[in-house]
Amino acid sequence: MTNSGNQSGPKSPDRYVPHTSQPTNGEVKRVNYVGIDIGKKRCAACLTDERGEVINELTYTNTRSSIENLSKALTDHGECKAVLESTGNLWLKTYEVLESRGIPVKLANPLKTRAIAEAQIKTDKISARILAHLLRADLIPECYIPPRPVRERRDLLRHRTALIRARTMARNQVHSLLDKYDRVCGFKDVFCKAGMRWLEALELEGLDTMILQSHLRHLLELDCEIIYVEGLIASEALRDDDVSLLLTLTGVSFFGALLLVSEIGDVTRCA
Repeated sequence: MTNSGNQSGPKSPDRYVPHTSQPTNGEVKRVNYVGIDIGKKRCAACLTDERGEVINELTYTNTRSSIENLSKALTDHGECKAVLESTGNLWLKTYEVLESRGIPVKLANPLKTRAIAEAQIKTDKISARILAHLLRADLIPECYIPPRPVRERRDLLRHRTALIRARTMARNQVHSLLDKYDRVCGFKDVFCKAGMRWLEALELEGLDTMILQSHLRHLLELDCEIIYVEGLIASEALRDDDVSLLLTLTGVSFFGALLLVSEIGDVTRCA
């Protein structure tokens, strides 16, 4: 983690009102603000005070050990709040470490952070600095961050979707080979048990027979994985009261019900 000091931070506009918290003893508690620009390997952080003066600017590698060092460097300056820009799942490690350290973290919607998107000069350091100022001014277009159990459910559901897509691609490759040789299966579903036996016995020209067999082996593996993952999804669904309620609706499956509950998350946030 490198440190560029506090000599180059821009002052914030006068219209920005500093945010402070009021402890029970009546003393005003100052809060610092951290903007973090997330990258795959390297990230940039900017720490400002309640007036918008840059206290410190740092870069760190996107690893848990480096993020731990960052969190210590931030808390050494007192209480702080942080904002990250949503970038795939690259922000998760920083979020989880800062959250475990008791630092409140917001996730900014990159499509709505126009101040960064429209900047003429765009660097990681400038992006982090602008994020810090937007956080201080309470202008962050915030994304909902579900709790860890919900995030894990989402990952499971998306894994099942990825498996289904991979199976569809493999089936399309089989159909392509059948079209190449004008082979027509007598079964309605060529991938039913009888259809698979017909495909396994099929003889094509050259290396295409080997390619067909490879696709069929791949399909068998994918079918096994999909069955296993769908079993996990059903187990997760049965433990959720909201999912059980949705399953009473006609046409709603375990997958569909758990998907709705996981993607919506806490419904009270929409109130």
